[in-house]
Amino acid sequence: MEIKVNNEARVVDSGMTVACLIGDNTAGVAVAVNGKVVRKSEWETAVLNDGDDVVVIHAAYGG
Repeated sequence: MEIKVNNEARVVDSGMTVACLIGDNTAGVAVAVNGKVVRKSEWETAVLNDGDDVVVIHAAYGG
């Protein structure tokens, strides 16, 4: 299936969760799917669907 991640098309396996998409480096990461924030506690159960628009934001230090 095809989803968008930060406006970039990506082909992923059907049934992929947000947790699988993000991987192990989760510190300072926020995720929204189709404009709705997905809480970190829901990443393991939040299944992505064909056509989903995912935004992944990584916190950065500095100024």
